[in-house]
Amino acid sequence: MAEPNPLFFALQRLVSDLSLINRNHYVLNSDKQENDIEHSFSVALLCWFIIEHYQIDLDLAKILKYAMVHDFAERYAGDVNTFASQAAREKKVELERAAVKKLNSEFKDFKGLVKALNDYDAKADDEALFVWTVDKMQAMILGDLDKWRPYQEISITYETFEKKYQEQLTMCSRYCKDIFEALLAYCKTTYYDRPV
Repeated sequence: MAEPNPLFFALQRLVSDLSLINRNHYVLNSDKQENDIEHSFSVALLCWFIIEHYQIDLDLAKILKYAMVHDFAERYAGDVNTFASQAAREKKVELERAAVKKLNSEFKDFKGLVKALNDYDAKADDEALFVWTVDKMQAMILGDLDKWRPYQEISITYETFEKKYQEQLTMCSRYCKDIFEALLAYCKTTYYDRPV
């Protein structure tokens, strides 16, 4: 009898490891932090809806692959908050590059996964930048639904919130820039310490 492909087990181990990487946001109506698997599923679902609803002419299959793998590097690099210091953000980039190389080696026999990891990491095409943008939008949506709890816990002021997301708006995908901008405008009206 042939042995099962070892990647069956390696992929399940990867998913399990990523389910242990907690993010700053919470699963709604709980004190359980959202993990990387839950987050990636949310990003993929939002991407799919946006592509279909707004009839955006991008490759949905590629987008769903990117959404699935966009945080795989966190298996080794961990999650770093968007509002972390500049030094921490720079260190994150360095750690994630090393993590992608390690994942490339581990999954060299899954060529599609390796390609998706590298193309997403390099923001090699419009689909990768689209997923990066929706990733940022998902954080705002979840923050709003949770009454900005994780933002309050680390004392992210309205000014800091607005500055960071305005910066991201300048870098986001042209295919969903208007959507991002409208979401940001709305979230600024619900943010926990918005100016009165």
